Amino acid sequence: MKPWLPGRIGLLAAWLCLAPAAATAAAPPPANTGPMWTLRGLERLDGAPALAELNQQADRWVTEGFDQPDDVLKRLDDLQRGLAAAPPLAWERVVERTRGVVAARAGREALAQQSAGRLQQMGERDPVAVADAAMVRALLDDQLWRNDSATGHALEADSAYSKACAGDASRTATCDHRGWWQVIRMLALRADRQGNRLEAARLQHRANEMAAQADDHVLLSWGLSSQAVLSQLLDDNEKARRDMAQAERHARLDSTGRAMIRVLMNSAVLATVRNDRAGSRPALEEAVRLARAAGSPRTEALVLGSLSDEWLAAGKPREALAAVERALPVLRRFNDQRTLPVMLHNGGIARIRLGQIAQGKAELEAALALWEQAQARARIEVALNESADALALAGDPKSALEHFHRARSLREEIDRDNREAVLAQLKQRFRSEAGQRDLELAERENSLKKARLDNQTLMQRVWMLASVVLALAAGVLVVQVRRTRLANLQLRRSEALLKVQSERDPLTGLANRRHFREALAAQQAEGDGFKGGLLLLDVDHFKRVNDEHGHAAGDAVLVEVAKRLQACVRVGDVACRWGGEEFLVHTPAPSSEGVEALALRVLGEIGNKPFTLADGREVPVTMSVAYASFPLPPHGVTLPWEQAVNLVDMGLYSAKAMGRDRAVGLCGAEAHNADSLARAAADFERARTSGVLTVKVTPRVG
Repeated sequence: MKPWLPGRIGLLAAWLCLAPAAATAAAPPPANTGPMWTLRGLERLDGAPALAELNQQADRWVTEGFDQPDDVLKRLDDLQRGLAAAPPLAWERVVERTRGVVAARAGREALAQQSAGRLQQMGERDPVAVADAAMVRALLDDQLWRNDSATGHALEADSAYSKACAGDASRTATCDHRGWWQVIRMLALRADRQGNRLEAARLQHRANEMAAQADDHVLLSWGLSSQAVLSQLLDDNEKARRDMAQAERHARLDSTGRAMIRVLMNSAVLATVRNDRAGSRPALEEAVRLARAAGSPRTEALVLGSLSDEWLAAGKPREALAAVERALPVLRRFNDQRTLPVMLHNGGIARIRLGQIAQGKAELEAALALWEQAQARARIEVALNESADALALAGDPKSALEHFHRARSLREEIDRDNREAVLAQLKQRFRSEAGQRDLELAERENSLKKARLDNQTLMQRVWMLASVVLALAAGVLVVQVRRTRLANLQLRRSEALLKVQSERDPLTGLANRRHFREALAAQQAEGDGFKGGLLLLDVDHFKRVNDEHGHAAGDAVLVEVAKRLQACVRVGDVACRWGGEEFLVHTPAPSSEGVEALALRVLGEIGNKPFTLADGREVPVTMSVAYASFPLPPHGVTLPWEQAVNLVDMGLYSAKAMGRDRAVGLCGAEAHNADSLARAAADFERARTSGVLTVKVTPRVG
């Protein structure tokens, strides 16, 4: 997956989460779609035909409400006042559901929650209303970027629709298929965001079948084009081609053009996945034209967001900024909290590339503030890394390092929270297994006690019979001594195995952080301070490996990195997995030249030969390395091992800021005490440029 693709898919996902009929605007509604005309038309019909016509009209209102929510909400209020004193319950439900969907997509939380509450009350007499209420709440939470809550309400709606509609929702007026289709689509997007593309494809296929049964060309074209993207991501090129061709055929049957906009958006994503820029940009430009022709400025703004991503990826920041500036006023008018930070971030990156550093940094901070409100920590980390790269290329290494630091701190926070969550799950999951192990240990202890008692009994018998069968007693005694020695040996082996397991990283087999800390602390305790060489290594762009190939491939890359690292170190060196994709090596009392040679050997061993995954695909992997031999010349100031690691860590940040895939060596320090070195580490870049720290930078030789 290309580096800009997560942003493209994320922005498209925000657009795709819109209600089915509101994803783009159709042509302006005809004059005979007002509330009084609707009432007169329904009065001429009866039962299911009337309800089916009302559902069709509701779909048109949702479409119009995407760009003009105030007008449509007022029209719905007029319609509700015009209903008879006791209208059919299904009519009342459709009107309330429509109000809730329009309000939710406009971010009107109070009004949407009010409609959901009324639908919930109707659920005592109409079970479909319960599902509609959950669907409205899911759309509202999605619009306000409350992802976990949106998923919970979508699952609730799916279950309620399944119970109320008895598997025939797509063909009955009572169970209009559009709401149910929307929650299934939301669940498919959630599975895709989590990296479970097989589950996403299964859910999307289910939604497509529902649209096909309802003969809904708009939803079917949308769903098939989304299925094409998933098929391509699953490496099924032929199926992706067939799905997109079918989507285009169904889109041409929609006279409003709104279906074709969705297909063009997905065509652009499909071209991006295939690294076909020549196909992506024209599709987006055509989608912009259709949205403008349909009179939907909000849809046009959302498409422009994807177009700005494409311009940035093509190295054209001026065009990207123009697209952002056209879209931002519209998004601000609708207070689109999901898309606004993406556009601000794109605009900030474009301005930095154009040399407008101060304004670009301000827009980046505004985007980060919005993401922080939504607690989108993973997106913030990606944005900080992207902005750090842009700032480094723009000649602002200090700001680049600051963004790297913030991204690194956020990654540590995310990793810590993930570890705590995983530990909680493991405690719950393995509690029974731990109890079983305790029981087995107790049984072994009882067996040993019983063996000891048996030994004592046998010894007594031996002494009693010693005068008669001395030779036999001696033989029995030898057997019992051997048995006791064997039991003790087994206990010692178990203790040794447990000790080794507590000191090793379970994935890579290297020493873990705890063992490495103990080894460094013990080495330091033997002298006045820490001595020896340190190498700190970090896999470059490791997140891309997980995003493009899955977390199993990421684990395989870490295992292979550990193997190659072990092949480089010497007897007596200690290599450990320091955390995540970071590794740390300690080599006792080497020369500076020896540490540098080891660093360059590791750099070449990792980067000069691509990694081969289990399915045969090759993945290029590089590393950034920082190294030093302590105490640092010329003054030989001794440091605690923790400060030595921190100093090398600053060197690693510098290697990242300089473009990665290189080694940064700390060759000397004009510092006479540990406090001076600590101040140099606190502002590494200034210390390097001022000559307080002597640094050698060596890119990898391929």
